[in-house]
Amino acid sequence: MSKGSSGGSGGVGVLFVVIVVLIAAVPKEVWITLGAITALILVIWMASKAVEAAEKRRVEERERLRVERMEQAAAAKHARVEWERREKQARIDMLGPQNAVLMESALSAVKQVAGTEAARAGWLGDVDFSADIAGIADGFAKAHALSAVTGKLSALNKPSADDRRILAEARTTIANLERTAIERVELIAGCAIEAQLIDKSLRTERDDARVAEQRAELHGKLSAMLYGIEAAPDATPTDSAADAVMARVQAYREIKQQIVQARAAGA
Repeated sequence: MSKGSSGGSGGVGVLFVVIVVLIAAVPKEVWITLGAITALILVIWMASKAVEAAEKRRVEERERLRVERMEQAAAAKHARVEWERREKQARIDMLGPQNAVLMESALSAVKQVAGTEAARAGWLGDVDFSADIAGIADGFAKAHALSAVTGKLSALNKPSADDRRILAEARTTIANLERTAIERVELIAGCAIEAQLIDKSLRTERDDARVAEQRAELHGKLSAMLYGIEAAPDATPTDSAADAVMARVQAYREIKQQIVQARAAGA
């Protein structure tokens, strides 16, 4: 065992000495070059890792922002839908179901008018319908409130003459209020239709103007081309190869016909 151990230690010592000798034999310039290359490789590796880490952070940040935007958009949509639902319910409570539908149609018509080119270009003048909308809402609200009280009064047993009188008066007032409000709704709807017709007329005028401009341009170009052709000398060749070929074809047919006739006569 001691011999093997000493032999192994001796072999390791010899190998170490050989390595040291080889290292010492390598020129110093080579070691400097190898060190510089190693350092450069290390710097490149560290830089690539830093770039990868930065890119990963950018990707994660973009994904985080995207998720946040989606969540914000979803929250905004939910809030808008909830607000519209509450507003619709408030209109129903204040105006009644049928009148609320008419009010929504009036509001939609107002948006249509405001969104037309005719309104933006000033062809319609002032398109502020706030007073009209307020009047419609007031008429429908009063009519709905009267209808609620009228319904309760008419539900009482043994109606008196005064009950019938005031109920008739209330129903007449309700009808007048609703008729006036409905007329305003129809008037706003008519404004929306007329504004859209003006938009169509404006589009038609632009199309006609564009076609007229194209027509004038093409007329000018065509006139110039025709003048150039008429002013240029006749380029038709006097000795046309096509005419010569057709003449030869016709002569061949005539000769062949004569031959056929001569053969027939000889027979």
